[in-house]
Amino acid sequence: MLDDALRPAATEAGCSGRRFPNPYGYFEGGTGAFVVTDVLTPRPWANVMSNDKYGVVVSQAGGGFSWADNCQLYRLSRWEQDLVQDAYGRFIYVQDLDRPDELWSTTYQPTRHRAELEEVRHDLGATTFTRRFMGLETRHTVFVPRDDCAEVWIVEIENLTEKPRRLQLGSYLEWHLGGIGDWHREFHRLFMESRAQGNTLVAWKHPGLVEHRRTEMAEPERAFISWSGVEEVRWVTDKQAWLGREGSTSAPEAMYREVETSRTARWDDPVAGGLATLELAPGETRTIVLTLGAAPTEAEALTLAAKYDEASARAELTATVDGWRERCAAMNVQTGDEAIDLMCNTWLPYQAVAGRLLAKCAYYQQGGAYGYRDQLQDSLMLLQSEPETTLLQLGRHAEAMYEDGGVRHWWHPGTDIFVHSHHSDTCLWLAYGTLAYLDATGNIAALDNEYAFLNRQTEKPGERGSLLAHCRRGIDRALSRRSERGLPLIGAGDWNDGLSHAGIDGKGESVWLAMFLYDILKRFAPILEGSIAERYEREAEALRAAVNEHAWDGEWYIGGTRDDGKPFGSHVCEEGKIFLNPQTWAVISGIAPPDRAARAMQSVREHLVTDFGALLLRPAFSKVDPYIGYITRYAPGLRENGGVYSHASTWAIWAFAKMGDDATARQIYRGMLPLLRAQEDSELYAAEPYVMPGNVDGPDSPYAGRAGWTWYTGSAAWMVRVARMLSS
Repeated sequence: MLDDALRPAATEAGCSGRRFPNPYGYFEGGTGAFVVTDVLTPRPWANVMSNDKYGVVVSQAGGGFSWADNCQLYRLSRWEQDLVQDAYGRFIYVQDLDRPDELWSTTYQPTRHRAELEEVRHDLGATTFTRRFMGLETRHTVFVPRDDCAEVWIVEIENLTEKPRRLQLGSYLEWHLGGIGDWHREFHRLFMESRAQGNTLVAWKHPGLVEHRRTEMAEPERAFISWSGVEEVRWVTDKQAWLGREGSTSAPEAMYREVETSRTARWDDPVAGGLATLELAPGETRTIVLTLGAAPTEAEALTLAAKYDEASARAELTATVDGWRERCAAMNVQTGDEAIDLMCNTWLPYQAVAGRLLAKCAYYQQGGAYGYRDQLQDSLMLLQSEPETTLLQLGRHAEAMYEDGGVRHWWHPGTDIFVHSHHSDTCLWLAYGTLAYLDATGNIAALDNEYAFLNRQTEKPGERGSLLAHCRRGIDRALSRRSERGLPLIGAGDWNDGLSHAGIDGKGESVWLAMFLYDILKRFAPILEGSIAERYEREAEALRAAVNEHAWDGEWYIGGTRDDGKPFGSHVCEEGKIFLNPQTWAVISGIAPPDRAARAMQSVREHLVTDFGALLLRPAFSKVDPYIGYITRYAPGLRENGGVYSHASTWAIWAFAKMGDDATARQIYRGMLPLLRAQEDSELYAAEPYVMPGNVDGPDSPYAGRAGWTWYTGSAAWMVRVARMLSS
């Protein structure tokens, strides 16, 4: 049975039972785990598990994929991003040999039979699929151990009948063994090979010059899948042999008739099809353990493959889930609102750490890289519980800064795969994160920590400097890039990437960036001494004057100006009349006089606050504008184009809380909470109720209130941070 440690113990009154139910499931009292009771959810409801060495994404239907080290550069199992069919995964089949025509799977996919009982329990660090069919009950748990480059499946099969059962079990996945992009499968499979070693199948991809590899990463060279708890596994390593000439994963030929097994695969489309038999006495439960992972050498792969049997797997499962629960509970958010407190002490920190800092992956987006703004902001959530983790992240980002103060927009660690940032704000986020770290810890000595700068000519580490020196380089770069009116240039976009063409000719301005820079200057000046502190104070005052002279639009601050000098986010605009960020940061930074701050936030209430969060802008753009950017190519109301962009909406909560308007701050917060949105209308909301979406469609969309792009969003960490600003 499922370990008792993973089920809720005795809980305080009011916290046990089914919490915040919706038509598809509920939160489990005492643990916060989400239990799916109807697997046909509106969209895939996934879990993300990672320990930084290895990761898994798995949906409630059993779809998903696995990777080692980097979800973009070394994916182990093949997967196609199809959120409608959700058909690719790693599967376990169950067949009664006395009723061979009936084929089931321990997850809804791939056989797609509805079971007498089907329950999926997504927990912090583990997912368990429970199904009852043919007088059997299966419990299939997937988790990523704390320190291994592997995932473990604990599969329990219980005979509920009074007669003995003879079963055939099958496991199946398609090897990918490389970077994303498998559209030319016939070419890529030419380099793959696998070899059976007893109950373990080892697979690898021969690195070819045709890949033009640009990496120094110690890429795992041997993937493997192994079984424990059965006498013998017969391996089928060719896709056509497993599925049949016209077969499918729902009814593979290998489960119905004898097919040729193979100890090696070099000339076929490589898969990992495993077959084993199991006998169960009446009422008996048997457990098998499968391990899927990767290692640098075959010897190391075989050692790791043999590590987990039933006892060791259960012990590691308990330790893994307990570790995640303790880490998330350390957020210690107590607002007096059960919905907020539940999310902030379980799923939101788990999403920020497991999904963003470690996996860098989700069903909607497989990043694999560090984003200069992204993981740095995520790490700030840990300032109260793990400040050392935040400092480590600051160091990573310091070493992604060039000697001229510019930065890499994103980069794959351990490789030379990166993109230079042409956005105007990225160079400032190290300073912002450093200030947050100092505010939380008071560890002023951290400013003396030394890190290398990158050299633009060699793209290698060059001169070294303190953390403070890195922050100053970024600040000076931003100060040097201003218009004749004293406002920062927007370049290829500020925080809003979608404003990608507003300043490509070097003339467009960003009002939000002026406020962000002002905030950093005002907070850094007291830390510094002498002429540098005085200069930062002068520059801050100059920005304050420029913003209030040139950017006030009468009832709100404009978003900025385009290269042609025309404003965006102004009452004179037909579309995109008001942008959210300049209003919220007018308050957060303190750059606005009190009367203008109040009026700007009143405009936010009137134009941007909805039942499901604060819109990024309004009204949405309905036609492409080459002087704004790709945001105008999105459908109206979708993502940044007039939708609720969750990350920015958290700043609206912060701004209202800072103004003392706790009622509006709490209204926006609760409107954004996925568990409440799913309770109200799970069909419309569509996304998982336990993690934040990146965006929710706005009123200009026919699907206003529909969520998307879950898991891989910076809003999870910010939701925890701004929750602490709400009055209890």
